[in-house]
Amino acid sequence: MGEYEEQEQAEKTKDPSISTSVLTAPSASTGSKATVAQDTDLSTSPRAEKITEKKKPVIGFFTFTCCEGCLFTILFIDKITELLSNFDVQYFDLLNEKNKETEFDIAFVEGTITTKKEAEKIKIIRKKSKMLVALGACACQGGIPAMRNFIENEELKAYVYNQQLLEDSIPAQPLENFVKVDHHLYGCPIIKEEFVEFCEKYLKGKEAKEFEGPVCAECPRRGVDCFLKEKIECMGAMTRGGCNAACIREGIPCIMCRGPLPTANFAAEVKLFEGFGLSERDVMNRLTRFGEAFKNKDKKTESAVNITANKNQ
Repeated sequence: MGEYEEQEQAEKTKDPSISTSVLTAPSASTGSKATVAQDTDLSTSPRAEKITEKKKPVIGFFTFTCCEGCLFTILFIDKITELLSNFDVQYFDLLNEKNKETEFDIAFVEGTITTKKEAEKIKIIRKKSKMLVALGACACQGGIPAMRNFIENEELKAYVYNQQLLEDSIPAQPLENFVKVDHHLYGCPIIKEEFVEFCEKYLKGKEAKEFEGPVCAECPRRGVDCFLKEKIECMGAMTRGGCNAACIREGIPCIMCRGPLPTANFAAEVKLFEGFGLSERDVMNRLTRFGEAFKNKDKKTESAVNITANKNQ
């Protein structure tokens, strides 16, 4: 039994509720097509190698604390069998009867890190992988599980049936707080087309570049009937785009499931929403729904959340 499986067996035996969360967010993957990213030649990049017909890239899919919605989204891709036939899938609990521990060309990882054991495991996966891709809001920002960071352990005891979890528990955090992440596929859950695009470009020796603009850049209501003009809380201006504004096209304001842009002005957003009549607590709930405040580099978010939290005390 290898390092991964030993840890997984220990988690299943002692901590049966690890890697579970029944909370989900509205899907941004329905009825939309992600913006096509630019091609970048990877022939000189250390992140990936040119793919040859002689050897298929070895890949693995790993899950930490989450609802597993991103991996199920991948399984629901229409031509997933055809796509994965181009890879050597050695690790995928939802597909393989028995996983194989090996060196990986790509490790696809969903879920947030919530325990010391998970923190150790992600470091092992990173060490054995040439490239690590974070899948979804939980892996990229902390996600829904990061809501527990606002609840003291004493209060959690009333809801958590396995008290051992609290002993090993740490604040829910994104993968990059522990290891280097080479690429992010954002959203709750991820968008099917973005995953397919990433894989197809990798097979061609190219890199799928992450979308750099806000959701507003793809929004059909931009400059016409913006939600903000109607005093409806929409966070598209501060949220990473690339989803083709899927929710807004369905009449649903953006809830920032893809995480904030590095340039997001959270202080201004707090002031704006308070002007709409929202309470400080409501503003805080919106800003922290997907764990944005817990990325080490996101000081603006942390500052804005702290300001709002202090008002509630």
